[in-house]
Amino acid sequence: MLDSELKFRSGNTSNELSQLSSTNCPNNDKKEVNIIHKQQQTGGQQQSTLSLENICWLIASGACLYYSDIVKVIFWEEKINKKLLYSSFSLISVNILIGIYLIIYLTNYKKIPSSKWNDYNPLLIPIATGAFIFGSVL
Repeated sequence: MLDSELKFRSGNTSNELSQLSSTNCPNNDKKEVNIIHKQQQTGGQQQSTLSLENICWLIASGACLYYSDIVKVIFWEEKINKKLLYSSFSLISVNILIGIYLIIYLTNYKKIPSSKWNDYNPLLIPIATGAFIFGSVL
């Protein structure tokens, strides 16, 4: 890390950052200065998992389930192989439970950022991915 980056991260102003970026630095150093500048603008905080975009996606998926007849077909259609249906439900529910554990428990209660989930428990994301793929194919 450059000495100038250390000074900037310790609380220097954005004027000093523009002076750093205007000097004759190699391209890699300018990229690092730009990244630090973006971190300062956002406050270095991660976005909340409960955003307007996520809420809109949940509402849209709920509307699709409500206005389609998929629930009626799943429960009352006799042509559906129930064993495959229940096994795919269980695999997708494993995926959902892992997602709830990662998003709610680790992020909110343990204060582990999403970039560190793989370090905390490296098996969860591959298991969730595999469960969703096999549950979707069934």
